[in-house]
Amino acid sequence: MSVITTPLGPVALLAVAYLGTLFADLTRRLCAVTKARDHYGWFRVGSALVVVAAFSQAVRAIAALAPHLAPPVLLEPWFAVLSYHIPLCMGVTLILVLVLRHWRWTLKEKLD
Repeated sequence: MSVITTPLGPVALLAVAYLGTLFADLTRRLCAVTKARDHYGWFRVGSALVVVAAFSQAVRAIAALAPHLAPPVLLEPWFAVLSYHIPLCMGVTLILVLVLRHWRWTLKEKLD
C-alpha cells in the first residue's frame, strides 16, 4: 500500500506551496490598493522552503522503496530532520505568520 500512496505526500506539499504563492499574489494586490508595506516576497521564501521539503520527501520515499539502490545517508533520521522537517516547519510557519499579519482583518470582520 505504501507504493500506491508514496507520491501523494509531495503532491500535498506542492499544494501548500501553491497556496503560499497564491497568498503572495493576493497580498501584493492588497498592498498595492492600501499602499501598505510589501512583504509578499517572504511568501515566496516560505513557499520555496515547502518545495524543498516536498523534494526531500520524494527523494526519501524513493530511497525507502528501494533501499538497496539508494545511498544509506538518505535513510538516516538526521537527514530527514535537516532536509524535510526543518524546511517544512520554517516555510509553513513563515506563511502562517504572514497570512495572519496581512489578512487578520478578515477574521475580525467575520467575528464582529
